Amino acid sequence: MNDGADRRFRRGWMWLALLAVVYFSAFAFYPRLFFILGVNHFNVWFLDSFAVLASNDALSAGRDPYANNPLDYLGRPHVYSHWWLHLRDLGLTRGDTVWLGISLAVAFLLAALGRLRPRTARELLWYAAVLGSAPVLLALDRGNNDLVIFILLAFLVPGLLSSRRLVRFLAPALVVLAAMLKYYPAVSALLLLGGADPRERRVRLLFTAMLGALAAVSMSGDLATAGSRSPVAEGMMSFGATGAFNALGWTGWAPKLVCGAVGLAFMAWCWFGRVLGAWEPDSARSSDYLHFILGAVLLTGCFFANMNYGYRWVFSIWLAPLLWRLPREAAAPGSVCRLADWTGGLLLFALWWTPVYSFVLNRLVDRVPEAKLRQLQQWGFLIEQPVDWAFFLCLLVFLVHFTRRQLGEVIPRRT
Repeated sequence: MNDGADRRFRRGWMWLALLAVVYFSAFAFYPRLFFILGVNHFNVWFLDSFAVLASNDALSAGRDPYANNPLDYLGRPHVYSHWWLHLRDLGLTRGDTVWLGISLAVAFLLAALGRLRPRTARELLWYAAVLGSAPVLLALDRGNNDLVIFILLAFLVPGLLSSRRLVRFLAPALVVLAAMLKYYPAVSALLLLGGADPRERRVRLLFTAMLGALAAVSMSGDLATAGSRSPVAEGMMSFGATGAFNALGWTGWAPKLVCGAVGLAFMAWCWFGRVLGAWEPDSARSSDYLHFILGAVLLTGCFFANMNYGYRWVFSIWLAPLLWRLPREAAAPGSVCRLADWTGGLLLFALWWTPVYSFVLNRLVDRVPEAKLRQLQQWGFLIEQPVDWAFFLCLLVFLVHFTRRQLGEVIPRRT
C-alpha cells in the first residue's frame, strides 16, 4: 500500500528532520521568535526542568520542596510525585539544567521524527505544521517533563506489537512508570486492550492492575495533595473542557460536573449508536491506529479532567499519521474518512489559532489600551473553545469505537 507515495520522499523523514533542525535552531539563536508565536520565553532556557532540579536542591538543603521554593526562578513548589525528587540521588542539580534540557529536547525530537515519516510533499508540510506548532515549542523551551512522558510512552505501541511475548508484557510497566511520574498517563492503560490474543490481554490487564495498586500505595501521599498543589492553567496557551466557563467567571466543581456529564452522554450515544459501525483499520495501519489511540486518550483524558497548559499538545504528534492517511484510504468507509478529515482540520486550528492570534495582538501593543488588549485576548480564547470541544468529541468517537470492539474480544461471551 503506497498511499500515493512520491518516490522523491522515500527518505521523507530526512527532509522533515532537516526542516526541524533549521526551524528549531532559529528559535535557539533568536529567542525573540518565541514572543511572536505567543510563547513567553522568560529569557531563561528550560524553566520547568530548572524547577524540578530546584526542588531536589531544596530537599538536599533541608528545605520543604512542597513549599514555595526560593531556589527556583519563580519560587514554585514541587507539584509532581515524590519520584522526581530522586534525581538528586543521580547527582543532578540546577547546574545540570542546560545539558539536561538539550538532551531531553533531542531525545523528544528523535522519538517524534521516528513516528513521522512523510511520503509526499503535502504530508511533509502536515507533519511540519504539527511538530512546529507553538505548544511543541513551549514544551521544548521549558524543558517540560511532559517530554519525558512522551519519550517513555513512545515505546508502548512498539512493545505491544512485538512478536516477543516478554516484550509485550513490559508494556504495563511503561504505563505504570509514566503514571507514577505525572498521574494522567494512567489512562494510556486503555491501549492494553489491544492485541491478537484475548487471553494474553486479560492476563496483561490483571498484571497492570497489580502494578497499578502497588504504585498507588507508594504515591498515596502525593495523590492526596496533588490537586491542592497543582497550578491553575488559564489563558490562550491552555485548554480544557471548562475553559469557556472559567473565562466567564464560573469556576469550581459545578462546570466540571456539567462538562463530564456532557462527555459521558456523548460516549453513551457513540457506544449504543455504533457510530463507526464495524470499521477496523487495515492491518498495515496497526501502528498508526494504536499510536492515534494513545495520543487521543491522553489528550482527551486531560481535556475532561482539568485545565492544562499548552505543552500537553505534544501528544498530538501521535495523531498526525492516521489523520493524514485515513482520509486517503480507499478501503475505508466514507464516514470514517470524513471524520478523520474533520478531526485533522480541527487539530490544525487548535494548534495554530493561539500563535496566529498572538501575532495579531502583538502588532497592537502600544497602539491600543492595555485593558482593550486583555479583552481581545479573552475573546480570542473564547473563540477557540467550541473548536476544542468539537475536536475532542471527534476523538471520543474513535476512542469509544476502539474500546467497544476491544472489550468485545477480551470479555469472554457465553454461548
